[in-house]
Amino acid sequence: MTAYATLNAVVRIAAAALLIYAAAQKLAAPRSFRSTLTALRVPRPVLVSAGVPLVELGAGFCLLSVPRATLTAALVAALGLSFATAGALALGRGTKVKCACFGQTDGGDLGPRQMAMLPLWGGVAALAMWTPDRSPAGPELAISVTLALSVVAALQVLPLTRKNREYMQAMVPQ
Repeated sequence: MTAYATLNAVVRIAAAALLIYAAAQKLAAPRSFRSTLTALRVPRPVLVSAGVPLVELGAGFCLLSVPRATLTAALVAALGLSFATAGALALGRGTKVKCACFGQTDGGDLGPRQMAMLPLWGGVAALAMWTPDRSPAGPELAISVTLALSVVAALQVLPLTRKNREYMQAMVPQ
């Protein structure tokens, strides 16, 4: 595999993992994301809060499975534009809106960071279109990345599970 094909694959896999992870977090904690949308005064925040994660999942899986498809580049570019628009809305309205990019509102405030990322999302969309033939792609890559993210999620939950078990044992009389 050439250096370009390797770079292409690394960028696509990283971007896809980020999108899939963000979507999973939004689906797991929809209230936080809905609050962000409400603060931005987005119409129909309930509908949008359900749609954005689905588009993120679709874009992530397309980056891994069918990177050369026009749909893939369009989804990635549209998401990048929507993220930048959210930052611009928050700045333009002069309101502090907590970012719920990854489900919780602890990601700082929306603003210049989202706007600065627009060229990077555009670059990811372009790289997807120009994926070399020998670069890894296909359903097996999507499954591998999803399994890796599942392991990461399980490792994050494991300490909470232990604490919950200890708490429950302390609450139940012996």
